[in-house]
Amino acid sequence: MKKLLSFSVIALGSLTFFTACNDYGKKITVEGTKGEIYYKDGATEADAQKVGSFLKQDGFLGSTQAASVQVDRIGDNYTVRFVYNKNYYEKTPGIEDFFRNYTARMSKELFNGKRVDITLTDKYFKDFKNIPYDESAGNTPDGTFNKAAYHHRTVGDVNFYWKDITDEESKPIVDYIYQNGAFSGGTAELYISKENNRYLVQFPVKPEYRNDAGTIAQVQKVSKEIKDNVFPSDPFTFTITDEQLNSVKAFDY
Repeated sequence: MKKLLSFSVIALGSLTFFTACNDYGKKITVEGTKGEIYYKDGATEADAQKVGSFLKQDGFLGSTQAASVQVDRIGDNYTVRFVYNKNYYEKTPGIEDFFRNYTARMSKELFNGKRVDITLTDKYFKDFKNIPYDESAGNTPDGTFNKAAYHHRTVGDVNFYWKDITDEESKPIVDYIYQNGAFSGGTAELYISKENNRYLVQFPVKPEYRNDAGTIAQVQKVSKEIKDNVFPSDPFTFTITDEQLNSVKAFDY
């Protein structure tokens, strides 16, 4: 995902002409970046700020590459437009999947589940590719999960994956779980996400341990420690899963 993200940033573009007579909407700039976010129709400045912060935190907007993005809203449906290099889009596999993931992530993380479509445009905000909202983005066609939809960090011998939260949100979770030490000593994988304001940690377990009473008791103890130390005021679920992240045993707090 990080590699594809860097490819995507290469092809960003900006409005490099006088815009006062053009109806691109009002504009904000994203502090610490060369990004600018326009908003129009039913979209608000707060909507534009959300999109700008999301793209900055995700590494999509930075201090070296100029970029222009536009947000508009009709009813409960948002459209986010990116000025983008059409030739680069056409010759680079995976770009559409990358932005399709953004439709689902922006919907969940920014707009309370409201529909978000993404459009790639030329430097005049004229559309050349529409990428409609896809709630299942990030999953494979057979419904299995796709690791490419997650950010990844290895700490010690534990592999942490996260999506639908920012890198900043993931850090205290990762740091505490690693310092707790309960998942060290092997090759554990933990998947962190957020749905409807509830934080989720999923722990794939080998078949022979999924229904083992000792394993379940230990996981329940550790999940309560995570709740008390990381999510004292937030809804939290820790789930034992199979290899495809299908739930086997959940602990809700």
